[in-house]
Amino acid sequence: MPAEDVTVLPFDADPLVLVVDDELTPRSIIARMVRSLGYRARSCQSGLAALRYLKARPGEVRLLLADLGMPRMDGGELAERAKDLDPSLIAVLMAVPGDPALGDLLSGYPDLPFVPKPVSFVDLGEKLERLLGIPAQPTSPPRSMASARRRERRRPSGSHQS
Repeated sequence: MPAEDVTVLPFDADPLVLVVDDELTPRSIIARMVRSLGYRARSCQSGLAALRYLKARPGEVRLLLADLGMPRMDGGELAERAKDLDPSLIAVLMAVPGDPALGDLLSGYPDLPFVPKPVSFVDLGEKLERLLGIPAQPTSPPRSMASARRRERRRPSGSHQS
């Protein structure tokens, strides 16, 4: 086989998603969801940390998933600055729909895709698949989410009917 007919793929061809949220719990849950959907994920706790990550690894991140309501640098400003570094980067904002404090801010970024918080596994999967394509791995919710849903369905002790 001639060498020009061979296509060499990078070892880790799955797209990398950078999750940025100043709150630890949503940041870790969303990063786990992204991984469970078959994509690679990294996370940062601030816009400045995310910009440092992006500068240190140019072209590595394919999608930025940023919380709009972060202090010092909101997700929209982060998205704009990140796209200045890499115009091919896809930026998606997250916020609680209907939050009056964020409504005006969100309207300032009409061209950026949006994911409502709390983030649903199904909504996130559909958004990532549409923006990045189908991942190499099968999709399934993280174990911790599935067990939490089972616990929610259980009745409190003493409330069982005979």
